[in-house]
Amino acid sequence: MATIKFFTKGTNNPTTIFIRLRDGRQTDVTTSTGYSINPEFWSNAKGKTKQMAANQDKLNLSKSINDLENYILTSLNRDKGTGVIINKSWLSHEIDVYKNPSLDSETILLSNAIKNYQEKLKFRMNPKTGRVTSPLTIKNFNTTLMRLKKFEEFYKRQIHIQEVDLTFHEDYQKFAAKNLQISTNSYGKDLRQIKTVCLDSRDLGFQISKQLESRKFNAPTELTNFVTLTENEIETIKFSKFREDYLRNAQDWLIIGCWTGCRVNDLMRLTKKTIMMNTKGKKFIRYTQSKTGKQVDLPIHKHVEEILERLGDFPRPISDVNFNKYIKTVCRKAGLTEIVFGTRQNPKTHKKESGDFEKWELIKSHTCRRSFATNHFNKLPNKAIMKVTGHATEGMLLQYIGETENNHVDDFMDLWANEEKQNEKRHKLA
Repeated sequence: MATIKFFTKGTNNPTTIFIRLRDGRQTDVTTSTGYSINPEFWSNAKGKTKQMAANQDKLNLSKSINDLENYILTSLNRDKGTGVIINKSWLSHEIDVYKNPSLDSETILLSNAIKNYQEKLKFRMNPKTGRVTSPLTIKNFNTTLMRLKKFEEFYKRQIHIQEVDLTFHEDYQKFAAKNLQISTNSYGKDLRQIKTVCLDSRDLGFQISKQLESRKFNAPTELTNFVTLTENEIETIKFSKFREDYLRNAQDWLIIGCWTGCRVNDLMRLTKKTIMMNTKGKKFIRYTQSKTGKQVDLPIHKHVEEILERLGDFPRPISDVNFNKYIKTVCRKAGLTEIVFGTRQNPKTHKKESGDFEKWELIKSHTCRRSFATNHFNKLPNKAIMKVTGHATEGMLLQYIGETENNHVDDFMDLWANEEKQNEKRHKLA
């Protein structure tokens, strides 16, 4: 059974009245009520004002203390068992709401705000595409929710949206880097999503910190270390022999992935029903990207066509987890053991780590998509590649493959070289 006791500390006048909430073995929290009193008029033994404190101010304080006790017990019964953490932060918040009931309609837990935003996204229409938000985009918020929960457990308090300020911004980065050991890009994505949710909550009438709109409340990023498969390496994989059926199946998917540029969830949805015929009688693949909702048409590479002719269809679909696991084995057995620098997920700790590894260790499903973009860069117009990858701008494509937009350098060099040749010709004629 929950119990509440009020008490004071010391003999200073006035002295602060504290509250202690106990509920079984799990809950024992103490915080200030914000009220103060002359210690002569307070009884710690009884946890209330003394009878001699009969003036109106003392009577009002006595009533406030009694009402606060009833309010806290009611709130405890409401929140207990619903996943809400009953701690000092919760107790302080309930005291604030008791004193100023309007706060209850102006604040919301960050975790609940994220869940509400996810629900809203299910019905939100993109004005540019006319499509609802993809399930994958909505699902991505689950990772942020999971990490936020760990952050709250570490600090033993739940976060309200108005607490999302520059201090939270700094604390979350430190916690994510040290305790979660995730990359800068990973926790930067969390902060970007959290900021989006808070700004959306503001539009609904909730209070947020002004610091959230500061330039300093940003989403930190770092250059991604990634590897790609060259055309020669794809050829090597293609001609490698495997006895195991599951490796041959993964081998086929890896080759198809490198020549289609599909994300793995789209890749595994390809079937012979996605093969179309254009007006010139040529086959091509048509599918709709699950992330963007964009329709993509792409030609069928000869390597892909050979697989389709051999199997009569696309390979047997497998899970993302198994695909990532099997293609590493495929690349290792194919001899991709060159030492390269990159980032991988440690198989034991499941944390990301950077360093020098054999190339097969760095291969994952996204390698297919990056390989497609990289192998066609400078061979085809960027806009043609973007039609397949789905990138909205050339800048996004260049960032994706680790290139910088420096075509102007070649333009200047060509111009100056041409001018130099013209000058040489004039000198010879003279």
